[in-house]
Amino acid sequence: MADLTTSYLGLTLKNPVIAGSSTLTYSIENIKTFNEMNVGAIIIKSLFEEELASASENIDDFHPESYDYNLTGAAILYGSKPYLDFVTAAKKVSKAPVIASVNCTGEKWWTDFAKSIESAGADALEINLSYMSFDPEEDPRNIESKYFSTVEDVKSKVKIPVSVKIGHFFTNIPYMVKKLKESGADGVTLFNRYYRVGINLDKKEYMPANVYSSPEEAYSVLRWVAICSSLVDIEISASTGVHTSDIALQYIMAGAKTVQVVSKTYKNGIESIREIINGINFYMDKNNIHNITDIYNKIKVNNEVKRLERFQYMKIANNKLF
Repeated sequence: MADLTTSYLGLTLKNPVIAGSSTLTYSIENIKTFNEMNVGAIIIKSLFEEELASASENIDDFHPESYDYNLTGAAILYGSKPYLDFVTAAKKVSKAPVIASVNCTGEKWWTDFAKSIESAGADALEINLSYMSFDPEEDPRNIESKYFSTVEDVKSKVKIPVSVKIGHFFTNIPYMVKKLKESGADGVTLFNRYYRVGINLDKKEYMPANVYSSPEEAYSVLRWVAICSSLVDIEISASTGVHTSDIALQYIMAGAKTVQVVSKTYKNGIESIREIINGINFYMDKNNIHNITDIYNKIKVNNEVKRLERFQYMKIANNKLF
C-alpha cells in the first residue's frame, strides 16, 4: 500500500483528497462519514457574507454552494454563532483537519470574523472570493486590489493558514496567484465554479444550468494548475470535475498539492469519495510509486509554460503531434 500522506497549508493530511465545501460538510454525521472514508481534510460549507450581514435576500442564487444552500433550507440560519459552534463541534469528531470557509465579495467589515473562526478551532481558513462586477465604469484594477487587500486584512488577524479560492475570470491568472501569495495567501484553490445561467422558457425567468460539474470541466482548470504551479511557488488545490482518480492524478501530476471533491459526493453519495482515494492507491501500487511525494517531485509532468500556450492549440488545429 502506497503512502499517500501529504502536507497542505502546513497541515498533515493522510492523502491529497479533500471533501470540498458544500452543504454535505455542514452535518456532524457527514463529518464522521467523511472521516470513515479517510479523506485528507474537510472544508466546511461556506458561511456567506450575506449571512453575517443578515441580508438573505441578497444571496446569489447562481453560485453552486448558495443554490444548494437555499434548496436545503439552511438559509434560515443567519448570523455567525451557529457556524462557529459547528466548527467547534466538527473539530471534536474529526481526525482530518477541518478547514472553515467564508464566501465573500471582498468587503472589509467582515474580516474580523476570521479571528472568531480561528478561536472556534478551525485548522485553516479558505476565503472564497467571488466578486464579479457588472458596472461598466468599474476599473478592473480596483477589483483586483479588493482581492489583495482582503487577504492582507485577514492574514493580519489570524495565525492559522489561509487559502484563497478564486474564479477564472481574470485577464492574467498567474498574476493574480502571484499577487495573492505576496498578499499573504498560503495557498490558492483553482477554481471557484460559477453556475451557467439558463432561461426557463415556460416561466420566462432565469434558472441555474449545469448545477454540478462534469469530469470534462477539469481540463480547462488543469491547464491553469500546470501554468501557475510552474510560475508561482505556492500550494495549489484543484477544484472542479474531480469525479475519478484519473482526474485527481492528472491534477496532482500537473502540480496540484490537493484536490477537492464536491459534485461527485452530491451525485453518488459521500461514500463515493473513497473510490478516488482507492484509485490513487491502485495506480501508485501498479506503477511502484511508494509515496505521493514522488509524484510531486519526480513524476510531475513537464509544465514548461510554452507547451501550454497558444501554439499548442495551433499544432492540434493543424493535426500535428506535440
